This record gives sequence, C-alpha cells and structure tokens, in this order.
Amino acid sequence: MEDINIPQKLEQKLKPVTGTWLDKDKVCLEGTRTDIIEKISQWMSQNGSKPLLLCGQAGTGKSTISHTIGSKFEPKLGAFFGFNRTFAATRTPSNALRTIAYRLGIKFPEIGTKLLSIIQANPNVLESTSILELWKTLIVDPAQVMADSGQQVLIIIDALDESGKREEDGPRDKLLSLLFNRLHELPQGFHVFITSRPENDVMEYLQGQESLDTQAIQVHYMSNIQGTNDDIYKYVYSRMMKKTVLGNLEEHQCKILAEKAGGFFQWANIVCTFVRGHGRGGVPVKKRFKHFMDLNKSSSNNPPELDELYEIILNDAFTVNDEDAMTGYRSIMSQVLAAFEPLSQATLKRLQTEYNEDTVSSVLYFLGSLFTGIWDSDNTQVRPVHTSVLDFLLDEKRSKKFRVDLQQGHELLAKGSFHVMFQDLHFNMGNLESSYVMNSEIKDLETKLSNTLTPELIYACCWWDLHLQNIEPSDLWVHDLGEFFSGYSLYWMEVLGLMKKIHIASRTARHTMTFLDNLQGKMEYSDLKKLMTDILVFIQVFGKVIIISTPHLYLSGMPFIPKSSKLHTVFEKCCNPQRRAVFSRQINDWPDQQVILKGHTQGIDAVAFSPDGKRIVSGSWDESIRIWNADTGEAIGDPLQGHSHGVSSVAFSPDGKRIVSGSLDRSIRIWNADTGEAIGDPLQGHLYGVSSVAFSPDGKRIVSGSNDCSIRIWNADTGEAIGDPLQGHSHWVISVACSPDGKRIVSGSRDKSIRIWNADTGEAIGDPLQGHSEEVKSVAFSPDGKRIVSGSDDCSIRIWNADTGEEIGDPLQGHSHGVGSVAISPDGNRIVSGSRDKSIRIWNADPGEAIGDPLQGHSEEVKSVAFSPDGKRIVSGSKDNSIRIWNVDTGEAIGDPLQGHSDEVQSVAISPDGKRIVSGSWDNSIRIWNADTGEAIGYPLQGHSHIVSSVAFSPDGKRIVSGSDDTSIRIWNADTGEVIGIPLQGHSHGVDSVAISPDGRRIVSGSLDRSIRIWNADTGEAIGDPLQGHSHGVSSVAFSPDGKRIVSGSWDSSIRIWNADTGEAIGDPLQGHSEEIDSVAFSPDGKRIVSGSFDMLIRIWNADTGEAIGDPLQGHSHGVSSIAFSPDGKRIVSGSWDSSIRIWNADTGEAIGYPLQGHLHIVNSVAFSPDGKRIVSGSRDKSIRIWNADPGEAIGDPLQGHSEEVQSVAFSPDGKRIVSESDDCSIRIWNADTGEEIGDLLQQHSQGVSSVAFSPDDRRAVSIMQGELSDAHKPISNCVDKPLTGSNTTSRNYNSIKHSQNPHHYPINQYFSFYSCHLDDEGWLHGWHSDLGFSVIIIWIPPKFRPTLLFPPTHVIISQNGSCTLDLLNFACGKDWIQCSRSNVAPVFRE
Repeated sequence: MEDINIPQKLEQKLKPVTGTWLDKDKVCLEGTRTDIIEKISQWMSQNGSKPLLLCGQAGTGKSTISHTIGSKFEPKLGAFFGFNRTFAATRTPSNALRTIAYRLGIKFPEIGTKLLSIIQANPNVLESTSILELWKTLIVDPAQVMADSGQQVLIIIDALDESGKREEDGPRDKLLSLLFNRLHELPQGFHVFITSRPENDVMEYLQGQESLDTQAIQVHYMSNIQGTNDDIYKYVYSRMMKKTVLGNLEEHQCKILAEKAGGFFQWANIVCTFVRGHGRGGVPVKKRFKHFMDLNKSSSNNPPELDELYEIILNDAFTVNDEDAMTGYRSIMSQVLAAFEPLSQATLKRLQTEYNEDTVSSVLYFLGSLFTGIWDSDNTQVRPVHTSVLDFLLDEKRSKKFRVDLQQGHELLAKGSFHVMFQDLHFNMGNLESSYVMNSEIKDLETKLSNTLTPELIYACCWWDLHLQNIEPSDLWVHDLGEFFSGYSLYWMEVLGLMKKIHIASRTARHTMTFLDNLQGKMEYSDLKKLMTDILVFIQVFGKVIIISTPHLYLSGMPFIPKSSKLHTVFEKCCNPQRRAVFSRQINDWPDQQVILKGHTQGIDAVAFSPDGKRIVSGSWDESIRIWNADTGEAIGDPLQGHSHGVSSVAFSPDGKRIVSGSLDRSIRIWNADTGEAIGDPLQGHLYGVSSVAFSPDGKRIVSGSNDCSIRIWNADTGEAIGDPLQGHSHWVISVACSPDGKRIVSGSRDKSIRIWNADTGEAIGDPLQGHSEEVKSVAFSPDGKRIVSGSDDCSIRIWNADTGEEIGDPLQGHSHGVGSVAISPDGNRIVSGSRDKSIRIWNADPGEAIGDPLQGHSEEVKSVAFSPDGKRIVSGSKDNSIRIWNVDTGEAIGDPLQGHSDEVQSVAISPDGKRIVSGSWDNSIRIWNADTGEAIGYPLQGHSHIVSSVAFSPDGKRIVSGSDDTSIRIWNADTGEVIGIPLQGHSHGVDSVAISPDGRRIVSGSLDRSIRIWNADTGEAIGDPLQGHSHGVSSVAFSPDGKRIVSGSWDSSIRIWNADTGEAIGDPLQGHSEEIDSVAFSPDGKRIVSGSFDMLIRIWNADTGEAIGDPLQGHSHGVSSIAFSPDGKRIVSGSWDSSIRIWNADTGEAIGYPLQGHLHIVNSVAFSPDGKRIVSGSRDKSIRIWNADPGEAIGDPLQGHSEEVQSVAFSPDGKRIVSESDDCSIRIWNADTGEEIGDLLQQHSQGVSSVAFSPDDRRAVSIMQGELSDAHKPISNCVDKPLTGSNTTSRNYNSIKHSQNPHHYPINQYFSFYSCHLDDEGWLHGWHSDLGFSVIIIWIPPKFRPTLLFPPTHVIISQNGSCTLDLLNFACGKDWIQCSRSNVAPVFRE
C-alpha cells in the first residue's frame, strides 16, 4: 500500500531547494522552436537514448526550450532543476542532486519508498558533500526499482553553466564529470536533458570524447537551429500586436525588432517589455517604439549587442545629467548587486539609512525590463532577469556611467545591518518558554521565529561582517562596533543559535579583528579586540550548546566565563546576578579544554589543523578520516572512506584544498578537502604500513615514512613516486617532516635515531642524530628551519640544531610515559607534546622548561598533537576515540598547581577505624585522605622512584607500609607523613604485595624477584633470609590471623605457606591451579586458605596440612581476579574476568544462588561488609555495585562517577562507607547505605593510585603514588553531615551541586526538586523534575569541570583538579529562565 507520507518524509530528510521546478509561464510561444522540439521529442521516444545537451550563448532561449520540453512531457517528468548564479549559495551541485532525488521520489512512489529505506539504512548520506556518493546513493540505486517497468522518466537540468565556480576537482567539476561520464548508470528508460552555455570547462568535456560514435552525450547547438529569426518574429508579433490602452505596433515594426534581435530571444524579450511601457508611464507603444529606435541610431552594430540594449534601457530610465537621480540609482543598485543573497524591496527599504524607502521604489520601478520581482509584491526577491545583466553592470568598460560600485553597496548594507540590529535585537529572540527542552523539541519553533526573525534581521545578522570586510577600514565604524558588541552581541548570538548558524559568530570575530588591525589607531581598540578574542573562545566552548538549547547561552555560559574577560562585562550588563548558577571557583581564564570532538569509533592516531585554522582533520583506527569545524566541533560532511586499515597520519596541503592520509594498508591517499572525494588512485609503493605523511611547503610533493624502514617522495599532482626510496634506517620510520624551505626532510625511527635528508637528491645529510634511548615517535622542524624537535618512548623531548645535528640543551623531562607526538608553535617559541601518560604538555622552546601544568582530560594515551596556525589552540587526538581542542593563549598555569595523583590509582585501603584512606599510584606517590570530607591530609608521601603497587595500614593505624616497583618497601608515619627509617631494600625486582602482621611488628613483602621477605616494622631490618621457593613472581601475600603463618600466591600457579618466625616453608607447595594465582586469603579463624586463579578455579586449602579441601569451586568462565572470606568464615565471594560475582559455601564448596550479574566488564575487586550482610564490587566497567549477600541481589543502582576502571573497593570498619580507587587517578568515598558519594573527589595524585586504606581510628585514609614528601599538615573540617543550604555554602571549595542528604529527593532549587540526576556524554546535566514528571536538561558543564563535578547523589570525590561548588539554589531555569535577564537592560520579550 502506498505511503501517503512519503512526500513529507522525503522533504524532511532531503531538504530540497525550492523555486527550481518547472515554470509553465516560461514555455515557447506556440508554433515556435518546432524544429528543435521535434528533435527532442524523437530523442524522448527512444529507450536507451544518450543524454542530450542543448548548448548556446546567453539569451538564445535555452531555458525556455527546457521549460517547454518539461511541460510537454510532464507526465514523464521526474525532476526539473534550474541552476541560477543569483542563488549560488543554495543551488549547489550537491543540493541539486538532493532535490532531483526528492522530485523523483514524490513523482514515483516506488522510488520514494526505496529512497526512504536507503536513507534509513545510511542516514549519514544526508550530510554528505560527495557528489559521487549522492548520485549513486540517492538517485542511481533507488532508480533501479524501475529498471524493468518499461516506463520513461525525464530529468531536466537547466543552466548547467551556472552551477558554481570553475575550479579543478570542485563541486561543479565533479558534477560535469558525472553528467558526461556516469549517466549510463541510470536504467534504460531514463532520459536526461541538459542546457548550458558553451563555457570552457563544458566544451573541454565535450571535446574529450573521441568520436560521435563513442560520445556519452548527444549535443544540439542553438546556432544550428533552423528558423530562429522567424520564431523571434512570431514571438515579437504575439507580444506587440496585442491591443492595449497604450496601443500596439504595426506588423512591419515587429519585423524590425525581430531582425535587430540577431537570434537572441533575451534581447527580444527585454525590448518588448521596454516598448510595452514598463518604463515611463503614459507613453503610447508606437511612440516608445520610435523613442527606442532613436536611441538605437547611435549603434554601429546591426543588430545591436545585449550590452547596447541594456544601455539603451538605462538611458531611457534615468537622465544621466540628473545627479540626484543617478545618485539614487547607484545607491540602490549597488545594494541589490552587493547583497550576498537576493533581497526583496521590503527588506531593502528596512536596510536604508541614508535614503528613504521611496528611493528604493523610485529606482527599481523603472528597471522592470532588467530585473524580476519589481512589479510583484514587496516581499518578492529582486534579481537580474539574466546573468548577462549582472556582468554588464559590474564592468565599467561596458556599462560606463551606469557602472555599479559594489564597495558602495557593501558600505550601505553594513550601515543598514547595524541599523536593523540595533532596532530589532532583544532578549529571548525566539520567545522560548522554557530552558528545560532543546530547540529541536519545540514543536512550534518555526512559527515563533517567523514572528520575530524578519528577513531583514536574518540578513543583517548573517552577513554584516562580510560587508564590513569588503569596505575600506575607517575609524568611523568603531563606534557602531563597540555599541553592537557591548549591548547587542548576546542577542545576535541567540539569532545565530536559533538558525543553527552559530559558526558565523566565529567568522565575524575574526573579520572584526582583521578590520581593527587595519585601522591607523589600532592601539586604541585593544579592549574591543580582546572582546573579539573572548567571543571566539566562547563560541568554541559553547557554540554547540547555543544551537542545542538557546537559553543556555546565558544559563550555562554565564557561570563559566572568566571574570577578567571583556565578555564577562557584557554578560554582567545583560544578566541578573541574583538568578544565575554560582560557580564558587574563581575562573581567571578560559578553560584550557574547549571542545571534545566525537565521531570516530576507534582510537585517533593523527590530527592536523587546516592552514586557515577553521578545520581539523583526523585519522583513526576505524579506517576513516573526518573533517571538523574547529570552532564548533561539529563534523563536516561524512567520513572519508577508502583505506582498508587504520589511518596513521593526515595532513592538509599548504593551500588547504587537499588532505593526504597514510594508512597501515600500505597506501597513501589524497582527498579534496571541500568535497571529501578521493583524488586519483591510491599512491602505492611501500611494502608495509605507512606511518607518517607530510606535504612539502609548496604543496607539490608528499613525503611518506613506512614500517618498511624507508621514506618515499611523491608528486602530489600525478601521484607518481619521485626517485628511489630513501634508505638508511634499520627499523620502522615512524615520523617524517619537511623543512620550511622544502629542501630537507627529517625522519624519526624505531631504531632510536633521527636522520636528515636532502629532499632533492634523497641523500642523507650528515650522521644520524643519536641521543634517545627508545624509539623516536615524532619529529618536527621549527618555523625557521634551524631546529628539530623529537619526542621518544624514553619519555623525553629533545631539541637539535638542524644544521650541525648537535643537541641543544638538556632533554625536556616531565612525562611519565613515552612521548608520541610533538609540534612547534608557529612563532617557534613553544613546543607541545602528547604522551602515553594521557597528558599534553607545553614547553618553552628556548630554556626548555615546562609552561604551566599538564593538560589533562584524555582517558587514554595521546597519539597526536598540533598547534593552530595562530598558535592559540592545540588539537589532540587520543586512543580514547576523542579529539579535544585546548586553549593555550596565555601559556600560563591556570589556577593552583595540581596537587594530586596524575596517573592510575593502583591500590587503596581503609584504616582499621575507617576514618582514613590510603592510596598508592603509578605516579610514585602515596596519599592519605580524610574519609569523611575527602580532603587530603598533608602532602604526598614521596620517596619511591617507581610505581607504588601496594599499601597497608598497621593494626593500630599509626604506620603505613608501601611496596613499589622500585624494589623497595617503605614505612611511613601515618600522622606526620614522614618516612620511618631507610627504605627496606633487598628485593631485586618490583614489590607487588605487602601486608602487616596482626600485632604490627612485622611486614611481609612479595616480589617479582620470586621471593618473600619479612621485615622488622620498627627497625626496617630484614628478618632472616628471603623466603625462596616460588619459580615466578609473587603476586599476593597475607598473614594468618594469629600472625604465625604467611601465605603466598605466585604466577607459578602455586600457593605456599611459611612459618612467619623461622621463614621456613611449611609443607610442600599447594598445587592444583594450572594458571597464575591472582589472590589468596586466610579464613578469619586461620584454619583455611582460599585462592583464586586465572584458570577460572577457586580452591580451599587446609592451612595446617596444605591439602586441598574438597573439589575446586567451579563456575566462572574466565579467570578469578579477587576473593574474600565473609567475617564469619562461612562464605567466600569471588570476582571474575567473566564480569560476574559468585558466593560460595566455604564448607561445602557449593555455589550459593545464581551468579551476581550486572557488571559489563571484568570484576577487579570484591569485599564483604563487616557484618557480612553486603558485598561491594568494583569493575572495569567504571562502576561499583552493592549486593545483598544473602539473596545475592543488587541493592540500588550502580554507583557511577569514575571515568576509568575501578581497581579496588573496601568497606570501612563500621560498614557505613565504601572507598573505591580507579585508573582515573581518583579515589571516591560512598555512603554504603544510600549509595551516595560523600564529600569531594579525592584528586590530588598526579598519577594513578595503586593502593588505599583506612586508618584504624577511622579518621584518615592513606594513598600511594610516586613523588613528593612533606611533614606539613592541612586542617581538616568535617562537613559531610552539615545541611547544604543557603548561599554561604558556596564558600567551601567543592565541585558539587547543592542538595539535601535525602538519597532520593534533591531540592537543589527553591522552586523545584530533582530526582536521579545524571551527566550525559555531551556534558548536559539531566534531572527528573518532580512536578513535571519527566526528565529535563538543567545546565551544561564544560569538559574541564565534568570529571570532578558532584551532583546528586554524589557526596565525596577525591581527585586531582581541586574542588568547587555549583550553587543552583537561586538558579533561574525552566519557565523562569527569562528572569536571568536584567529587566532594566534587556527589553521584555515580545509576545
């Protein structure tokens, strides 16, 4: 059954261009053009006919014939599209194909149905700019449903010559190629009729066909059509012999005009319009004919050219010596022709500042022969009847005194635009009722906008900056600019956001800065330029937000604008400070992280800015390349597809028109940066994957480096290899770069060396640059070509003299893992580096010092970094599938130094009294935290030189013991943070596990050196010899409850029991597991040992005899990662790599109930509560879950907050709190009853925490990392249980939303309450509105503040970036959102 909604659905999806369909008023006069119409009719009657092109000069009547054919064969007419240079912005080749597809779909339902199914399966095609993809997907594929129908379908494309700019590989060129070479892909019954002028590119395609027999297209030339003069006579006769009140012409007079037309119908049409009286009124037709003939006597040509005709008409309409008339003519005509889209008379009248509205009418009324839309309504767009009119008026040699000065038009339209915006812009331009919904969810939004966004206001907001760009800079404009940006810019951004054109604001800011730079007194306008910089950054951060929900221009924008910025002053003038969200941290600069670009499905290996800084290109392991708007972060078009393996490198050509990509599929590809289409065939030649590509500075060559150890140079135009491969490296070439003068190439390799090559001869210059101790991952030349910067897996960056090859200064140290990418700023003063430690660092290139703190935000290694052309932004691509844009304008540290873990948290533990937490990290440090408030106690405990893998409290909570990969164990005073004694040295490899005896007098350590050692906890001396016996690393150790025995688990698959006093092994190894032992534990009574292994089994052992008790506990389908006894010793809980948790009867070994399912990834840690009634689990899925230990059911929802996998969880001794540690470098404390997070994120480690624990007195927590040690202490205040009410609470340095302690109900605002708040991936905070009964958007949070934001039910987070509060107590949102405006500044919005 036919879907009656097909037309509406197709219109919604394809957005066809209006006004391009058949016009039956433009058909040939009956009895004319019979010869060509008959030939075309015969062509239509033949199946399998080649496409037909009708080619002729301007004004010969091609378009009229196309409309005639369309009317004659209307039942078969599937699509008609007329290009028009006046509408060049919308009538593009890609829009033409979408419109043709739409017309075919609504004409033939079977095509429409197929088209909708294709779009549904591949919705991305709707955003494609690829001419070939649109043709194939939207037209050719759907058309195949009619292949066997026998039905004829006609497609007409008129004025092909007006389809856009002529440029190689541009959209017009692609369309021409398609029409001349691919129309045969349509079914046989399809006929395509095209009209065009014989322009050079059209004729080149025609001449490129070898012979008439092999031509893919038939051609008829207008000059060969018989009877043209007779047809023109018939046309003139029909128009001029009609009797009117002004009379008519005689037959012989009609013949005179027809002869003078010289075969040009356009000439005849304009003359007839002129003589008929559409000039000065009250003059009879015959008298006007005589007048025209008198004007034409001066013509030397017979017949006259179109130019002479236009001059005759203008001379008749305006008296050249009348200065007032000519001034009005030049003014109005300059605006008509300078407009960036056709304007109606009504719009032109509103834009006038120097002339009144009557001037518009008095000029245009007499130009009806040359312009359409003049005698229609005032709202009809005015445009030339033919493009030849436009060409004539702009050419002074042709139009002489009637020449139109476009600069005058730009100046007048700029003034008019300011005039309209000053009058019409106001607060809440869209009459939006609520901030809870997104613009796309407002059903009547278009109606609302039509009432407030008039055509003249829309035009002014979208185009004023381009008019300003086209005029001579003058100080006279500064007043208008200052008034506009200080008083109206926010309302202007509203309009652009509502129209989804917010990118115009970025363009405008740049154009305004350029305009101010070109003024004489540029220093006087520094404040205005600073405001432009602020607007540019504001759009980069908040642009997408304004498009999604325009009220959040104010609601989400105001809280996060730096108070020192000029834009903050603009907001203060407009916004009501009493009704905004309050962010307690003082923001002194724009967020370093601006935009997160998401779209790739796998890691990003390469990113690059375009030369103008407006676009970013990225290459990914998902085999695609994407182009992004660098201001808004939105994807431009569809992914560039073609590679069959991961894309390792991308680069823009110097002119920004091409992109080159290198892939592990061994190929290099070149792409059109505008259309996204591949240019030519892939460049083949490398034997293994291509790791790096670069354009030469002149864009004529491409350099590539490969895993085949070679470098190749390619001709960027032909794709051919130039010369032989450059050989010399002994391992993979990972990075290549060209010097600024193009004469040298630098390469970095896995062989740890850097080489410089002569780009012309391919010969190596000098010896390899040696110094790195690991592979060189990235190289770059400085802008002056005098230095080379390299980044290596040895964690360092080195700077080299490009001439001598000598190293300059010391290596730049700071990253804790390998450096994968380096880049130099355009001024050569700064270096940016991206690392496997997930951070980005900025360095001063001369002294080689780090500038500010690392840029944090990525959750995986940073693979690629690049500076923007102006040096103010950095783009980074990461293995976490995201691209991020960073603001580095100031180059200064933002806020206080980062005091926390900067790498993964490896271990956490709770003190015996539950009041403290200890954490150990990959950043080599240990930290202690207050378990109530989440505040750090003292400074990091520093002393280890490598990862801290294990930490533990002594039973009395006074000491902390830590084990590290630096092979040492350290004992710390838990109160002062001071190290006690010297490090416990003895292990020859990293220490993986430590434990303290129940009496606190001894420490046991297990190491990768296969040994266990016992230490005196007071003196730090080793007790006895190492306990030897394991044949592989020791992964886990524990004391028995009485302290007399030690149990150890090893990677050698065995468990051993040792006498803790003598160090002797008790009995033989406990054998039974077939894979490494991940976890061991004693039962509470010390009589049994439980072990979990990667062999998927759990085993229980008699601690006295060493014999296995019963059969293995089987049930997990993957390795067992964590085990624990219940406090009464009757149950065992296990967590596994199979994502499940199981509870076992410790006596019978039988599973109790079903597996606890809910985690989506590996369960890393499990623990019983002290009363044995609950179990807590932490997982690689980033969540924590609490379970009822008896029925095995989940209690409540997962505890969400960590942004990386949860490594360890533990209950406090009183069972009221849970501590968790994660690879996101943070520790979080949770209320074990409500699941709420308590206090702030503990976030002061600078690397991952490896271990944490509570102190015995339950007041402190300790964490371990790699680094600083101080005996200083900071005061702690317990404020978790204080009610969070009133504005005074904002003085606490929290990163939270004010809310009550009720676990389900959050009255975060005096006007409403929320349930179940959550932060989505895009940064929107959502909440269930108690009164409305549905989820709403509350506020948007910039990327920098999301990881540490506390919102209900979160209470405490321990994290790296400090803390702050977001106070929403007086926040104006929902229907009250308009109260965010100052009523005495912003007009009340219009009803």
